[in-house]
Amino acid sequence: MSDRIAVTGATGLVGRAVVADLITRHHEVVVLARDPGRARNAIPGAADYVAYQQEHVGDWARSLTSVDAVVNLAGAPLFRPFTGRRYFRKVTRQRVEGTRHLAAVLRSAARPPRLLINASSVGVYGFGPPSDEVVEEDTAPLPGRHAPGSLAWEAEASQVAPSTRVVLLRMGYVLSADGGGLPYQLQQARNGKAAYFAPGTQWLPWIHLADVVNFVAHALAEEHWRGAYNLVAPQEVRSRQFAETLAGVAQADPPRPTPAVLARLFVGAGADIILGGRRVVPARLTQAGYEFIHPDLHGAVQACAHAG
Repeated sequence: MSDRIAVTGATGLVGRAVVADLITRHHEVVVLARDPGRARNAIPGAADYVAYQQEHVGDWARSLTSVDAVVNLAGAPLFRPFTGRRYFRKVTRQRVEGTRHLAAVLRSAARPPRLLINASSVGVYGFGPPSDEVVEEDTAPLPGRHAPGSLAWEAEASQVAPSTRVVLLRMGYVLSADGGGLPYQLQQARNGKAAYFAPGTQWLPWIHLADVVNFVAHALAEEHWRGAYNLVAPQEVRSRQFAETLAGVAQADPPRPTPAVLARLFVGAGADIILGGRRVVPARLTQAGYEFIHPDLHGAVQACAHAG
């Protein structure tokens, strides 16, 4: 059955792929984007393109009065080189406030959508010293500045009408040939510059973009799916193993360790994510019997390398 589905953040890495897949499945897609013209060129075929600013409620609210579902992917990436805490706080605030505005609009709709799929991240569990603790959806977060922002983001998404089912995407590092960090990392490996931040034992939860897209399709169809899901692949890998896999696929020299202190310089406020990775597992997806398109890292990276 065809649904009318609104998507925010549609021009981002995940958004482009999700919208394209929804259109292929013959859904009517309403794209909410800062620049509707740019969005139309980037992802043609949607039913409508609406100007959207998550900072405040505007004319875009009217476009949500007749949708069956909303996929909220809006928000700048936290993981960006040379960023300080001010940028981190700004992006976190935008995500929380933007979702608050969106939830308020959906809550007040005469016919609220039956589903809200809202982006989140494994940052909800916080980051700390390398640990082998297995992190499932009910694991308590570590103290620090990462978890509160992600928890607030999820809390705002839950403030919709009681009739609206809410699914939260706690995404790991998304692998794709079309953007994100992987193409750069593969090129670095091909140039003989494959590396990982010491000690290399920290966990790196990851997911292939195809599984993110496939999960959204499942969440739309499976009426009993609700709440938070760890959107990470079942193969758990450490930072060094991740770098070694990239080097192997690129047929490059083995990766070299990079002092952890340089992560603070190059990555800035996002260094905690790299140096304090958590051993996050897809517990609820496994229980649901979800079959991953790319369950192992080597196959996932190889698929991206060949696609690129």
